[in-house]
Amino acid sequence: MPGSGKSLLSSILRERGFSVIVMSESVRKRYEKDARHGERLMDYAKRLREIYGEGIVARLSIEEIRGSTEKVAFDGVRNLAEVEEFSRLGNPLVVAVHSPPKLRYERMKRRMRSDDSVRDEDLRRRDLEELSLGIGSVIALADVVIVNDSTEEEFKRRALEILGKIS
Repeated sequence: MPGSGKSLLSSILRERGFSVIVMSESVRKRYEKDARHGERLMDYAKRLREIYGEGIVARLSIEEIRGSTEKVAFDGVRNLAEVEEFSRLGNPLVVAVHSPPKLRYERMKRRMRSDDSVRDEDLRRRDLEELSLGIGSVIALADVVIVNDSTEEEFKRRALEILGKIS
């Protein structure tokens, strides 16, 4: 979910030699070329899924690694169809990062990315949009869950411990 700590986990993975593909950036590249005037990135991604299927964002992200032999992590899986697309590359390990909503909202208010808000009701509405894409199923069926409900240092410790067990 937004604000859970996916970017922090991605940083840790980069430090461990992974190439990290941020899936929303794969969408953003295409969005900048052909989005409708005034269309939100989230609405554009929904439209892509309606036209090309639920796995389209994964397919766009996979295009970015063609020919690469590096260890790759995809940041931002939103539905099980995307997991299925990644399964075509091998046996993906799905890692969910979980944080309580109140804590995530505090983080998003501090970071203020373009799609963040200072209003809890807007952040809750965004959560519901994310859940409507199927992210809850991905989290529920994840191979590993890392809880990020404390300090950044504690999350890094937890992540490194889990990554050590699975690598």
